[in-house]
Amino acid sequence: MRVKIRKAVAAIAAVAVFFCLSGCNMFTFDTDTLITPPELEGEMQPIARALSAGVKGEYHLKYPSLGDRRSAIILEDITGDGVFEAFAFYSTSDDEMTNMHINAICRTDKGYKSVADSSVVAGGVERVDFCDLDGDGIKEILVGWEVYGSTEKQLCVYSLEGKKLIQRFSEKYTGFICCNLDGAEGDELLVHMLNTSEMMNSAAVYGFFENGFQKLGSCVLDSLVKTVSPPVLSKLSTGQSAVYIDGVKGAGAVTEVLFFAEGELKNPLLDTESTIENVRTLRSASIQCSDIDGDGVLEIPVATNLPNAAGDDEPLFYTNWCAFDGENLLTRRITIVNTIDGYYIEVPERYAGRLAVLKDVDSHRRVFYEYDAENETVGERLATVTVISAKQWDKESFNRMGMFELCRVGDSVFAASVNLAAKQALTEQELKSMFNLI
Repeated sequence: MRVKIRKAVAAIAAVAVFFCLSGCNMFTFDTDTLITPPELEGEMQPIARALSAGVKGEYHLKYPSLGDRRSAIILEDITGDGVFEAFAFYSTSDDEMTNMHINAICRTDKGYKSVADSSVVAGGVERVDFCDLDGDGIKEILVGWEVYGSTEKQLCVYSLEGKKLIQRFSEKYTGFICCNLDGAEGDELLVHMLNTSEMMNSAAVYGFFENGFQKLGSCVLDSLVKTVSPPVLSKLSTGQSAVYIDGVKGAGAVTEVLFFAEGELKNPLLDTESTIENVRTLRSASIQCSDIDGDGVLEIPVATNLPNAAGDDEPLFYTNWCAFDGENLLTRRITIVNTIDGYYIEVPERYAGRLAVLKDVDSHRRVFYEYDAENETVGERLATVTVISAKQWDKESFNRMGMFELCRVGDSVFAASVNLAAKQALTEQELKSMFNLI
């Protein structure tokens, strides 16, 4: 029976940056280099002294390489009492690149004190998170350790119990996330593992029970995926919680959506009958899923053919942003994405399936034409979008040839022109409303 003791814990924003140094480079601790946010002024020195007193010797702070928490010392109110605990990540000069440490620093009646320390064989920290997994109202500490860089990583879950950091769970991982997918009370832990050498790609969800962590469900993912983005918690279009994972294959990218149904962890976009691939969401590798309409549900970019006005063999694609209801991909928006120049055109319904595009990479230009799908013929030019240097655009001698400015980014001007004589003509205002920077 799962532990159901839960406390109402007020949401307190964690302070993300305690020290401001770039990257994950090793360095010897020096309190003169510390930077603290204004709201924590005066607290960093006691925490720094407590850490120095607890370690007793030279050490090197380690910075998480990914995630929202990138500081080597992270503050989090794990008990919900309004008092922040500090968790420091470091290695010592004696065990550099062999052992990593997590040190817990708590506020006492006599000030901050290092109360617990735990070590693990690793070379760095990838990411840190906090989540109440056992339902006691106190958050566990989730640490993704880099064992051999990004090729082998170990997730460890700790509980701070008095003067001890107790390791509750350990598992190899590629990505992990706290979530609640099964609808039961309490949070779960989803662990994603990709092993490209063995073509193994899978995910499992773990819940905490009275006798420890147990697997609640698992599923396989696309076996041809080579790299993945961290899992993201969102929802299906039905409102049910789901985890989205973007993966890059040799021939593009896919999105896999994991959720519980009928007591099992499902990945319904995967073809489990023959190929063990996800082809329903295959598209250009540079485009990831996104909440494009701001409704709180991630949309998946799905590619469909776009006629090439140049008449050559280079394939072009619409990018259809689709919500997923657990079975069907439901188109919310249709776009034409220019990843090279960094913008996309949102296609109005009246033009859906009725456009052809001329792609001119050298001139940073896209020309949009009417298209007759029934007769497969390209019609009149509707609009042209191009990127020009601001210096050139601003010259009095520059012939703009009916072009107007859409926007500026740095030293570049995004400019366009429309053909008002076309039968299905676009206006300048319409094109401006269709244009979006990525």
